[in-house]
Amino acid sequence: MPSPVALNDFDAVLFDLDGVLTTTRTVHAAAWKRTFDAFLADWDATHGTTTPLFDDRVDYAAHVDGRTREEGVHAFLASRGITLPPGSPGSPPQEDSDWGLGNRKQLLVEEELERSGVEAFPGSVAWLREVREAGLRTAVVSSSRNCAAVLERAGIANLFDARVDGETILELGLPGKPAPDAFLEGARRVGVDPRRAVVVEDALAGVEAGRAGGFGLVVGVDRDRHAQALAEHGADVVVADLADLLADPDEVVHRAGPRGHRLRDAARRIMAASTDVPPDPWRMVEHGVHPATVEQTETLFALANGYLGIRGAFDEGAPAGRPATLLNGFHETWPISYPEHAHGFATTGQTILPVPDGTAIRLHVGEEPVTCENTEVLEFERVLDMRRGVLGRTVVLQLVDGRRFRLRSERMVSLAQRHLAVIRYEITALDAPARVVLSSELVAPVDDDTSDTPGIDPRQSRRLVGAMRAGPDRTDGSRVVRAYSTTRSGLTVGVAMDHDVDPGMTHVGTRVDAQRARVVYDVETRVGEPVGLTKWLAYHHGRDETADLMNRAGMTIHRARDAGLAAVRAAHEREVERFWERSEVALEGASAAQQAVHFNQFALLQATLRSEGHGVPSKGLTGTGYEGHYFWDTEAYLLPFLVHTSPRVARSLLMHRVRMLPAARRRAAEVGCKGALFPWRTINGEEASAYYAAGTAQFHIDADVAYALVQYVTVTGDEDLMVRHGAELLVETARMWAALGFFSDRHEGKFIILKVTGPDEYSTVVDNNLYTNLMAAENLRAAADTLAWMAEQHPREHGELVARLGVSDDEPATWRRAAELMYVPFDEKAGVHLQDDGFMDLAPWDFAGTPAESYPLLLHFHPLVIYRHQVIKQADVVLATVMLPDRFTPAERRRIFSHYDPLTTGDSSLSECVQAIAAADVGKFRTAEEYLVDAAAIDLADRAGNLRDGVHAASAAGLWMALVQGFAGYRWRGTEFSPMLPTRVRRLCFPLTLRGSVLEVDVREHEVTYRLRSGEPVTARHRGERFTVSVDAPVSFPGEYRTRD
Repeated sequence: MPSPVALNDFDAVLFDLDGVLTTTRTVHAAAWKRTFDAFLADWDATHGTTTPLFDDRVDYAAHVDGRTREEGVHAFLASRGITLPPGSPGSPPQEDSDWGLGNRKQLLVEEELERSGVEAFPGSVAWLREVREAGLRTAVVSSSRNCAAVLERAGIANLFDARVDGETILELGLPGKPAPDAFLEGARRVGVDPRRAVVVEDALAGVEAGRAGGFGLVVGVDRDRHAQALAEHGADVVVADLADLLADPDEVVHRAGPRGHRLRDAARRIMAASTDVPPDPWRMVEHGVHPATVEQTETLFALANGYLGIRGAFDEGAPAGRPATLLNGFHETWPISYPEHAHGFATTGQTILPVPDGTAIRLHVGEEPVTCENTEVLEFERVLDMRRGVLGRTVVLQLVDGRRFRLRSERMVSLAQRHLAVIRYEITALDAPARVVLSSELVAPVDDDTSDTPGIDPRQSRRLVGAMRAGPDRTDGSRVVRAYSTTRSGLTVGVAMDHDVDPGMTHVGTRVDAQRARVVYDVETRVGEPVGLTKWLAYHHGRDETADLMNRAGMTIHRARDAGLAAVRAAHEREVERFWERSEVALEGASAAQQAVHFNQFALLQATLRSEGHGVPSKGLTGTGYEGHYFWDTEAYLLPFLVHTSPRVARSLLMHRVRMLPAARRRAAEVGCKGALFPWRTINGEEASAYYAAGTAQFHIDADVAYALVQYVTVTGDEDLMVRHGAELLVETARMWAALGFFSDRHEGKFIILKVTGPDEYSTVVDNNLYTNLMAAENLRAAADTLAWMAEQHPREHGELVARLGVSDDEPATWRRAAELMYVPFDEKAGVHLQDDGFMDLAPWDFAGTPAESYPLLLHFHPLVIYRHQVIKQADVVLATVMLPDRFTPAERRRIFSHYDPLTTGDSSLSECVQAIAAADVGKFRTAEEYLVDAAAIDLADRAGNLRDGVHAASAAGLWMALVQGFAGYRWRGTEFSPMLPTRVRRLCFPLTLRGSVLEVDVREHEVTYRLRSGEPVTARHRGERFTVSVDAPVSFPGEYRTRD
């Protein structure tokens, strides 16, 4: 539907501030409550009365919202039958007068704003920018005397042509709202007739003022569920958020259901963020310093290579959120404590540990420390260049004495040398020469917690006290080499730091203690001449001798310095270039979407490329969320991307699972099974999930690993991996399924699997989870087929494997029979596949009565409450249709999606991408696009609210899946394509590596072209039609490829 506001009918829009543009309404409400409640307590004690306290919803809207402070005090107290002297603007806060109480409240507001900062509503910013792009003038009209400061802190002051605030009202002697005078003054200042202006308000007094002033349109913003009252008091249009006024209906996610609030919020955040700086497909740009979101930007601007990760902390060390340097696999263990223990419970937890961080280069001018916190920031730009893989920053600071300095830095975590990171840092005096001191530091993590207990959010990592101790150190001039060891896990890290400095810089000294190493330089700067240093960092970890690890770290730096910064940078950038050549999904016609896709693909590069010998933590190496554990995410989400773009990395990750087999065999025995059971969450190969219902019970991890292995071998043709390692993995996982399930007479001889948990963690320990059963059948069938294939094609290796593993003659036949007779739950009455045997017996969830703030449900409801209801955390049956589409007819897939999609909350970041694929598969392209937006927004818009803990690596891969498998309709079995373009995307183009050949798929509105970039000819199918493409003979298919629901 079109926007209810036709901008071409108006010349200006006048906005209220609190509650319309910024979140400060809650700050004001809380300050009013503290002020009035304290006053009334004293009043009642003096007068022997009992006066109702201030209701921060009802009384705020009725008496103070939109009014000046002194008028608000008078109106509220009058509602309680109390009258105070009016006082004057200079009344002290302790004075009991209208002005005195108002000034008392002002102090509380200023205190809270200083502490918490200010945020603008993303939807409001999006529509505000649209208004200005349409050529309309804008003004803010507010009774707040903090208006100017709030606009500056929110970063939107430059979006207004005029401002009428509390100071203006006082200066001109204007009556406050509901009188229209302030709005009329705003219209006068932007030079428009009130009849050609729009008023936007969230307060009852404000919409009354708009009506009284004769304005052309009054828009009410309903953030307090009083839409009817807003309309009754004068609003012509009432919206829940200003994003609802955006002119392009495709920009507003309108989908109802349990996820509607999150989809809409994601879209608003993307729209607001994408216009802060014109979207650059290859760069993420930050302008200005935003202390309130520093933890989130440390994640967004993190650099990593799969082995080493450095969060995007400020070079000077402040402002700081959670600065950290992380190494894949470097962790500490700790005993899991249970009030009531049981056999087979996981006993040892594992947590990734930050290692000494070398990002800090502290700056002093004269004797004074200089940071972005204690100086005036005149210019600030930070750029993540995803084409080059570097983080750059330019800052202009002004000291209290007026002197200005430009700081430039560039940071790189090498993708060519995985142990290496480099920082180039320069300072330029802009006004006068100055003596500058640079202190380059290597800082060990601080034990700043008093308990090992994590918070209520299971997604966060615990902070372990005393987990790492300092070892030996060596210094040689500007070089420092140190070692640190864990207390329990037996791991050691060797760290080296060294420097190359520009002429004129003097090495003052090097100091080392247990916590910190400092290398200090002194320089006299000249005006306009940059001077600085290059900082080299190297990390090696493992169980080797401490001296060996220290020597390796030192040698890494020695070789890098010998090569020089230019050569090191060039080698790194070649790796980035190769990644994009074999991986880039290109979109034309949607610059913000292209930026989001590049960001997510870059996150995958950083999480995986140099992960040799390790898995992929769910947050990559950008944060410590989920303890740094490896999950099924790798096989179900990351491997499809890597198999088709970076087969070498995919093979390495599969080999990591192969090396886990000894531990997996032990784990299977612990839970009463044969074969091997991979851990649900782990770093070192042992199970680390303390909650078995949503951990060990997810036996489907075995099938997920097996599925990924078969996909890898099928797509790459790497039979060597299957013969040497993969077949063993398939045999051991098939044995686990054969032991876990049984042929049931009550189910007509079908093979059933009881007491398991599928991907949906809101339904645990269930019978016959459909996803688990179908994936187990695939695993069993693949094991039997692989042994038969090996017996024919590789008889010697087959004989050796069967003898070594003791495979009996009847085992493969049993596996095949179990696969063929696998029970698949189906509700004949509803005509739909069941998530599990008991799912339809559960009570419906009251989605309409669940407010947005109660999501994710796992943080707000007892698990048993959730388990008793038909509510889904993430795709489960729908995921089965995506991974095993041929097990369902098209009609069955449509019924499954229609039935389960409205029940899915999307409380897991793994859900949206799968829903997008499934929606596209059944022809619901508009819904698929909405899910696509949500998946793209997971980190850029902090949709899950935990960006501070790290990026969502699996969701990043899922975005690739949504585009390639969803909109391009790609199926790896049979190499089939059924492409369609998302709305407003003119072109979708991407490469796939298939058995060593690189196939380019180029989808345009009226034609799809398949080109072979390199390798042997590839045979595939386009909408069922078979074709073969070679390097010199592309194949095109004219047609209509624009999505239509």
